[in-house]
Amino acid sequence: MKKVVAIVVMAGVISLTGCASSSPWDGMPYQEATAWQGIGVQAFDARALRSNGFTPTDAKEWIQVGVNSPQVIIEWNKAGFSPRNASKWIAKNFSLDKAIEYKSQGLTVE
Repeated sequence: MKKVVAIVVMAGVISLTGCASSSPWDGMPYQEATAWQGIGVQAFDARALRSNGFTPTDAKEWIQVGVNSPQVIIEWNKAGFSPRNASKWIAKNFSLDKAIEYKSQGLTVE
């Protein structure tokens, strides 16, 4: 009988814990989370961008030119490319390394 009660209690605890799962936006101020959501960025991506110094306003420029991947945004930004300029290189299928090489030679992409 004690085993049955223990099993029922454990099942209840486990099911209640599952119901009390946290939001993926927990730990982020409400207004900032809303801003990220407003530009179509998911919580995981917002955290990656945020941890690399991006605000929703910064990321919005990249998203508006069609660059949506946090990894791509972070890498191209660190390499000194603006959102618009990076999107042109990306649209022409240049890798970041090639874009850096050509840019250092004074070449541009249109």
